[in-house]
Amino acid sequence: RIGIYGGSYGGFMTFMALFRAPEKFAAGAALRPVTDWMHYNHPYTSNILNTPLVDPMAYEKSSPIEYAESYANTPMLIAHGMQDDNVFFKDSVRLVQRLMELEKENYEIAPYPLDPHGFVHPASWLDEYRRIFKLFEEELK
Repeated sequence: RIGIYGGSYGGFMTFMALFRAPEKFAAGAALRPVTDWMHYNHPYTSNILNTPLVDPMAYEKSSPIEYAESYANTPMLIAHGMQDDNVFFKDSVRLVQRLMELEKENYEIAPYPLDPHGFVHPASWLDEYRRIFKLFEEELK
């Protein structure tokens, strides 16, 4: 009866938890999550993982999209602002596409058309946390 959620790097950690240790979690919410380090901020990532040309294996081992096959249909919310200029919305879309290709279930994506990485619209914050609360109320009790 453990739930996990987080935003940005916390969203990345949520995916890694749900994909790499699915038996440990009953639900999760990944908010504005990094799904593939190949598509993230190069100066930030290259300080940690080198560059994709130097160490492609580090990028592969560190990217949740590479573990999507292990997703065990644990109820999951993916919430992302479509105007995000830090972790791009298309990264969440790519992960959803991968989940569809793998015929996975029990996930939903909540797009926020007007918001960047740090939401600026109170209605978006409210909607996001209502969804998380509902998910955890339904799955963790």
